Amino acid sequence: MNSLKALGSGSGQQSITAFPEKDDSNSFWIVQAGSHRGCHRGEPVPCGATIRLRHSNTKGFLHSHLHQSPLSHQQEVSCFDGQDTGDDWKVECANPSSKFWLREEPIQLVHLDSKVYLSTSPNHRYGQPIPGQLEVAGTKSQSANTRWAAQEGIYFAENKSE
Repeated sequence: MNSLKALGSGSGQQSITAFPEKDDSNSFWIVQAGSHRGCHRGEPVPCGATIRLRHSNTKGFLHSHLHQSPLSHQQEVSCFDGQDTGDDWKVECANPSSKFWLREEPIQLVHLDSKVYLSTSPNHRYGQPIPGQLEVAGTKSQSANTRWAAQEGIYFAENKSE
């Protein structure tokens, strides 16, 4: 997922897109604890946890609210530099036997305020000025388009000191 300047529709906040290529330096996100929660570096993220995702380049948070998305007309997902409960997402692990969110294992992210799933689809592809990038939106139903996986990044060893 990428964070880009606003594209002139919806809330006017930074747009979130998905880039089909695997090696995109603008697709790094920092996992943080959800609003009013704490976590320590190296602490595993349990399935069912509330998190916030902070874009490493823009420092904005993955956010959603009741604006319509520009292409699919679902719920807009944006990048917002404020901090409120619109930044909170629940991690749902696709594998029912998983206890923690693991690298390369599929998850779904559910927006806590509106109960929509973070989604992207090859059917909703931007033209100019960002050709080939896919819209990221919130959708009410889960599908293959709502599955995500952590890939490349910086991972910390589990903190076992506590």
